[in-house]
Order: sequence, then C-alpha cells, then structure tokens
Amino acid sequence: MNPEEILERFAIIANIPITESSPWFFLCEEASDDIISHLKDSACINENSRRLTVAAASLAFYRYVLYSSANGSTASFGAGELRIKTDSQATVKHAYEVWLSAKYAIADLLRDDNFTFERIGY
Repeated sequence: MNPEEILERFAIIANIPITESSPWFFLCEEASDDIISHLKDSACINENSRRLTVAAASLAFYRYVLYSSANGSTASFGAGELRIKTDSQATVKHAYEVWLSAKYAIADLLRDDNFTFERIGY
C-alpha cells in the first residue's frame, strides 16, 4: 500500500484539503500497519491494494473522529439566536460505519481473530 494514496483517500473521507492533511500521515500509516498485521498469509497486498488503501483510510478516519471527539473538538457555530452544534456521538457512529463498510470489503483477506470456541462446564 502506498502511504500517500492512503493519506489522499483519508483527506477525501475526512473532508480535509490535501494540503492540510499532512499532520495525519502517521495516523494513516498506523492504520495501514494494523490492517497488514491482520491479513491472512495468503493475502496479496499488491493485487488488493485499492481495497486495502480504502480500508486503511477508513480506519484512520474512524480514529481521527475518535481522537477529535475525545479532545472535545465539537464543531459549532452561531448566527444571531440560531446555534448549531454537531453531535459527537453521531459523528463517531457514522465514522464507525464507514470503517465497518471498508472492513467488510476486505473481509476475505482478514484472519478471523474474533472467534472463540469454548466448552461450558457443568
């Protein structure tokens, strides 16, 4: 995966001008590393680079929204008596849905690490 392409896709998803996205380069790189660490051994990164790039950018976007929400960075503005404020919980939920959609698109490439089979004792 090309880190610059991930950053460009991230900027599009986050609605940030590409010229202002460089502070988030490491966030995109970490998301890429996380995805690669969960790939099946048989997954070919080169053949699936487009899907993996979208997934890495989506994961970076989800983390970006989480971090922004944790910092209390809620967007709001007012004009006269009208005041508009974004709901950070709804924003996080939508960002999570973006990530899940991208994750679903690469599900065939990922190891299934979320399954546990245990015996119930009597």
